[in-house]
Amino acid sequence: MGPGAPATRSARRCCDGAARRPDGAGGPGRLDATIAELGEVGYAALRIDAVAERAGVNKTTIYRRWGDKAALVATAFIERQSEIAPPPDTGDLREDLMVHVGEIREVLHTPWITALVREVGPRNSENNDVREVLDKIWPERFRLSRTIFVRAVERGDLPADADPDFLLEALSGPLYFRWLMLGRPLGDDFLEKTVDLVLNGARAGLPASGRGNGAPSEAEEATTPVPPA
Repeated sequence: MGPGAPATRSARRCCDGAARRPDGAGGPGRLDATIAELGEVGYAALRIDAVAERAGVNKTTIYRRWGDKAALVATAFIERQSEIAPPPDTGDLREDLMVHVGEIREVLHTPWITALVREVGPRNSENNDVREVLDKIWPERFRLSRTIFVRAVERGDLPADADPDFLLEALSGPLYFRWLMLGRPLGDDFLEKTVDLVLNGARAGLPASGRGNGAPSEAEEATTPVPPA
């Protein structure tokens, strides 16, 4: 099956630009306006007054509600994350993985998410506030996505000692690297090869733990930002 079709399952529903929810202020919702502005100019160049103008409200309304840019962007991101559909559960592991990587591809094709992932980056003095909020989102999404592999182990599709965290990182990591670092397209063939590589490796008996080679422990991962998987 090609990965293009399942990509529409949730990503377009949750990650489109603005103009979805009027908020009674004569323009698109303020959070929708934030998403649209972020997609156009990125996080660093985003200005509250530009968001207010796009939303048709006074900038003091936004400052009074959210206080600063970081809180506004984080709130918009949290809302979008809450709308993402749960991980696929077709009963077939390869099918689930194809749907999942198709959704990752669709998310990475969303300008505001790409801008946020590229610009926020590692924690520093300038982005610490929004980083702290985003840290609460990535691990939860990671926890939900890993259930694809957890279910596969429970069904007997993977060895009992398979490591769901390691397999999820192995599955999603190549997509982020290829798109964000190399700027190369995420074609159907690449997605299928990635899924088959991870699946074949998992069934061949990868180490039960992806830890021990400099990888973070579970406790460390709880506070380590993980890209949306």
